[in-house]
Formats: sequence, structure tokens, C-alpha cells
Amino acid sequence: MKRIIALVLAALMMAAVFTACGGSAKNVDLKSVLDTVNSQFGLEGLKSLDDAKSLNRYYTIGEDEVKQFAGELSTAASQYTEVVMVEGNDADAATKIAAALQAHLDSQLSTAKSYDADQVAMIEGCSVKQAGNYVWLVISDKASEINGVIEAALK
Repeated sequence: MKRIIALVLAALMMAAVFTACGGSAKNVDLKSVLDTVNSQFGLEGLKSLDDAKSLNRYYTIGEDEVKQFAGELSTAASQYTEVVMVEGNDADAATKIAAALQAHLDSQLSTAKSYDADQVAMIEGCSVKQAGNYVWLVISDKASEINGVIEAALK
């Protein structure tokens, strides 16, 4: 009987160890990641998203869904450059954030099709990315490389 109890306890402990290792992305300071992106890619002339009201204004993401965020975007009508990273409070919030960022990306694509056909292919090559509760969107001609930096920071 003692062996069975010992085996059951050992199995439970192993399950707990493996479950702990399978969590979402580690804790990352998104403002530091944005600083790294700026230093490596020289993004200039972008407006910083300084508060949750800006995040809501540009992306319709509610303050109650956000644990932390960092972002910059172009406010010039002819320039489609944005880097926005958001950590949701939980998985449900991350899903809502991803949907809001996708809606924004779709809107930018629609606008480009109407007013700036030269940017359409670049925007079509961009997508919303997610790792655990971290969700981000990069709209840039360097999106692939910038996404690589963000993904590396979240590992």
C-alpha cells in the first residue's frame, strides 16, 4: 500500500513539474523590447502610445484587458508604420486584444487599398502575432525582422 501511495505521489509531483514548465511566455518588459526594436531598426518620427487611453483610441483595446503595453505608430496618413505590443491580463483578454489588433490591421489594409495602393502588399504581409498572453502587431516593411526580435524577447 505504501508503494502505491508513493507512486501516486511521485506521478502527481511529475505532473506538477511538467505543467509548470508549459506555461505562457515569461515576464517581459514590453517598453524595453520596444527600445530594442527602435535601436535596431531606427524607427523614427512615430507617436508613442503613452497611456491606455491612446491604446483604446487607436486600437479599441479596453484598459481592463491590459496588464502592460508599449507601442508607437505613425500618425501621417501616407505612412503605415506601427509596432504595438500588449500583454493581456489573461487568456480571454489576450483573445480580445488579438481581435482588436486584427480589426485595426484590416482597417489599415482597407484604407491603403482606397488611398495608397503602393502600401497594400506591405500591409498584406503583416499579421497579428501571439505568444501566451502577449499579443503584438507590426506594420512595417521590416515586419519580419521586427517580429523576430519580439519573438526572441518572449522566449
